[in-house]
Formats: sequence, C-alpha cells, structure tokens
Amino acid sequence: MGAVNRLYRRARFFVRRIVSFDRERVLQFARQSAKLSKAPVWWVALDMAWCAVRYETTFENYSEWDFRILRGRERRTYMTDPKSFHLSRKLNDNTQRAIFDDKLEFAARFGDELGRDWLDVAKTDVEQLAQFVRRFDRIITKNPGGVGGNGITMRAAADIHDVAALRAELIASGQTLVEEVLVQHPEMARLYPGSVNSLRMVTYLDPDGDVHLLAAVLKVGNGGVIDNFSNGGMYTMLDEAGRALHAASDEEGRPFETHPITGVEITGYQVPLYPEILELVDRLARRVPALPYIGWDIAITPERPVVIEGNHNTGVFQSKPSVSGIRQGLLPRYRAAMRF
Repeated sequence: MGAVNRLYRRARFFVRRIVSFDRERVLQFARQSAKLSKAPVWWVALDMAWCAVRYETTFENYSEWDFRILRGRERRTYMTDPKSFHLSRKLNDNTQRAIFDDKLEFAARFGDELGRDWLDVAKTDVEQLAQFVRRFDRIITKNPGGVGGNGITMRAAADIHDVAALRAELIASGQTLVEEVLVQHPEMARLYPGSVNSLRMVTYLDPDGDVHLLAAVLKVGNGGVIDNFSNGGMYTMLDEAGRALHAASDEEGRPFETHPITGVEITGYQVPLYPEILELVDRLARRVPALPYIGWDIAITPERPVVIEGNHNTGVFQSKPSVSGIRQGLLPRYRAAMRF
C-alpha cells in the first residue's frame, strides 16, 4: 500500500508540474544540463520528466544537482524540494507555522537570539520611529511575510528627512518591520562585504530530544546586497568543522573557487565561531518542538552568531557534482535522522 501511495503522490506531483509547464524555463534548465553531456536538449527534457516521476525532482533540482550525469543509484540518494515539502507537511504542526511565516512574530519569539534591535511600525508612532532611525547609520525595512529576500529595503538614515512620510510609506507597502542592520564578523566581510553572508543550517529535533544537523550551507553574496541563491548569490556546503568543502556555485551553475569580486578563496574557507554556531542552532531547534524540521538562517557578528530567520518549509541544499565531484546526496542522512 505504501508503494502505491508513493507512486500516486509522484504522479500527482508530475501532473501539477505539467499543468503549470513553463516551456521556456524548462528549456533553460534542459540546456544547462545538456552542456554536461552530448545528449540533445529534447532527450534531456524527457529525462527531466522521467526524474520528476521516478525521483520527485523539480526541473530546477534536475539542473542544480546535475542529474544528467548521475547514475540511477546516485540519483536515488538526493533529497529534493518535493520530498522536503512532504516531510515539512508531515512533521511540522501547521497551526504554529505563523511563528516562522511572520517575521514580527518570529522576532518576538526569538528576540534574545536576534542580536539586533527591531521595531513594529504599525504599533509605534512617528516619534518612536524617529528615535529608532536616529540611533543607526542605516536601517533595513522588511515585509513581515516576505520570502526569498523579497520585500526588503536598505535605507541610509541620512536620507530620511521626513519620518512621518517614511512611516506612511512603510505601512502602505507592508514593510512594517524595521531592523538595525547587522554588522558581520570581519572574516565574513572579507569574503564579501556587500551583503551579510549567512549560513543555512537545516535541523531536525527527533522524538527522543536529539537535534540532528542535516545540512550546513555557506551562502555568499555576489554583487548584490543579499546572499540569496535566487538573487545572484552562491553557496557551498560545509564539513563538520565549518570549512567549505568545495567551490561555490550560483543559480546558473557557474563554479567559483575564489570570489569573483574579492578574490578570497572559497574552497577550504573556514567559517568563524563555528562551535558557537552549532550551539546556537541546537538551542534554536529546541525552542518550538511542534516544528522539528527547520532551516535556520544564521549571521555571524563580531561577538557571536545570531539568527536571521527560520524556515519551516526549508529549501534543499546539496553539493553540485560537476563542481564538487561529490555524487551522493543527503537523502541517506535525512532518512537516518528521521527514521523513514
């Protein structure tokens, strides 16, 4: 019966993908994957469709983890976004997801681990906002429900001349969360100073109360003010000591042994304060037991690591085979921790 349910789930996922088929985007991913082999694009597109059913991959997953060059037994080892989504729906209590969906609620719940001051514009008056702005050279305004770096604006305090107008603008645009801008650790700034380079630490709190680190990821900005993969950033995986295992890659699959702007070597890069980071994510993972499967975004200040946000439907991060030479995904690690 379990096998039948899995097949039905995969077929249903495939049908949804076909219904929402974006021909140009699919061809874009197929062309990227075709570069890895001599197969024609049409053949790669067919293989993408097969993998969507057989391995529950999205077209993006197929391209990002070089499924074109992997054998079947290797493909079976990869966690995918649909599989992660199913786990999130199964393990995380839907009634408490607002803690992570609403950045204002998250700030209230995890305030002692944020490492920065914040303000809810909708609950404060003009004078309180003015006092907040005067305390800092820059502030960052966010839409509490924004995802993927959307709805975020960096503002210089010197450019704010009419606080009442600013407040009205923020309320109208929905950017009602105002925060102090984090100052990152000098070693992280050396890597790339244009954004706060963060870590994505994916954890699972098992029924016995043990916290499992499923994935440790270094995200780095590249020309922009945020480090998100979908906004021009890149990422690489970390080993158990917090060292970059291999070159970073961006959404287009380009490898970066060194950062193209700063020239800092990425392969082997040591994340500072890594033992403290592990202690932090252990504390965070225990804070809301009803949501045991979370992807945490962690920043590192000169004094300590702090949490940026938590993601109850975390994206999946794994080594890209053509960049790393690693041809095994993280599904076995997830299975061992979650016992499925």
